Amino acid sequence: MSGTIHLERELATDVGQPPAQRERRLRGTVVGLGIGLAVLLLGLATPYVFTHTYTMSLLLEVVLLSMLALSVGFLARHLGMISLGHIAFFGGAAYAYGIAIMKWGWSPGAAFVSAIVIGTLIAVVMGVLVVRLTGMGFLMLTLALSQALYQLCIQTSMRPITGAHDGLLIVVDRDSRFFGLTPAEVMNPGLFWPLAWVALVLCALLLWVVGRSRFGTVLEGIRENEERMRFSGFGTFLPRLAAFVLSGFVASVGGALFAVNAGYVSPELLGFGRAGDSLIAAIVGGLGSLVGPVIGTFLFVYAQATFNLGGNLPLLMGISLVLVLAFLPGGITGTAGRLYRRFKPFVARRFGGSPTADKESR
Repeated sequence: MSGTIHLERELATDVGQPPAQRERRLRGTVVGLGIGLAVLLLGLATPYVFTHTYTMSLLLEVVLLSMLALSVGFLARHLGMISLGHIAFFGGAAYAYGIAIMKWGWSPGAAFVSAIVIGTLIAVVMGVLVVRLTGMGFLMLTLALSQALYQLCIQTSMRPITGAHDGLLIVVDRDSRFFGLTPAEVMNPGLFWPLAWVALVLCALLLWVVGRSRFGTVLEGIRENEERMRFSGFGTFLPRLAAFVLSGFVASVGGALFAVNAGYVSPELLGFGRAGDSLIAAIVGGLGSLVGPVIGTFLFVYAQATFNLGGNLPLLMGISLVLVLAFLPGGITGTAGRLYRRFKPFVARRFGGSPTADKESR
């Protein structure tokens, strides 16, 4: 209750904030954007550090799947809504790219844009149907709708369009270009990395800026107490829908880039397994922070490459999830944050002097 009251006060005073508070908030935003720019530039050097093709392939897969995990984490963090349906936007955008290339004869650039638009429109349609629900009802309905799309794609009658169980091989004209890259260069993980990395960082920054905005505060108020927010005069349907569509947009970007790089889409992209994997990765990394789903995705892809030789990856991922839920509530980043807050005063006293003494000296 106290959290909701604090959010209401923040929303009520948002327009007339004291200059010092506005300046502090602006400074935090500028610092965050600066850190994001630094991360962007450092990440662009990755192909020069990891020159092995296999390693770059794994890192590229982490980046592309991280957009799916980011979208799931954003919705869980700001609205407390756990979704198993975001795979519909990821896989739907991937299929839309393949269909635009193979059936409509579009260029890679036009097909890529149309794939993101179609994936986002799927999010709009699904959001209208599900965002009024919460908890288990929301989770199960998102899963049901995504699996309906999966069943549609594997129907025999859809074989001329989606390839049914065989999937869809994407053959691009040899003379075509995707942001200056030839079809052969697009499939090279080192050359495709800059596009994927820039897309991931920009999507993460977009979600971070939205989370810090007045809109993000409204979302947190709805998460804490939706009924009280209604009584305070705030609508809840449109903000929930907008957040759902925004997260669907991020997942669609990842799916479209995945299809561009792979040159092939299959029903597995819409399957329950992929949806569960993205949610587990986000939970293991930590839903309470922006970087948590990315860390979880990295661990999942690494585990998939290292421990899947005997087909035991689902068992190991299940054990990992149980251990995290039992001993690391909040995931890896959540636990790291708690440890930092617990030991920060000790470190400050040990290496930086007593905070009380510093205050008295000032």
